[in-house]
Amino acid sequence: MGRYSVKRYKTKRRTRDLDLVYKDLSTKESVYALKNQPLDETKPGLGQYYCIECAKYFESQPTLDHHRKGKVHKRRLKDLRQRPYTPLESEACAGYNLQKFMESVEKYKQTEQYKQENKAELDAIKDAKKDNLDALITGVPSSHAEGEVEMRD
Repeated sequence: MGRYSVKRYKTKRRTRDLDLVYKDLSTKESVYALKNQPLDETKPGLGQYYCIECAKYFESQPTLDHHRKGKVHKRRLKDLRQRPYTPLESEACAGYNLQKFMESVEKYKQTEQYKQENKAELDAIKDAKKDNLDALITGVPSSHAEGEVEMRD
């Protein structure tokens, strides 16, 4: 085992596979569910600031915005533009399950067409910004909360 056992599996910074993230981005309902998760104390930012493409949680909206401008996020977006490689595709290359593979290709074409038709709505849901955590927990928007705070001796 030794010190190289960690390098062998590389599980410390492992993110969700591309095919799973691709499936998450396929419908408005799944994107909306991932962007509006319930409060969870075990996740950074109580699970409210989530990058769907990278499958990562962030502490606040500014850190999520900074991440979206970075190289790692842009590289992940580039990887997600292509259709993810699946075991079904490798079986089709070997000559097995060709009918099943052709059905998955048709399903992929329908999904891509759906994404193109609803691109504006999907982008609006993905790019929606959330308020700060204090406002999320109390339910009072931050613009109203700032005016109500008074300091007394």
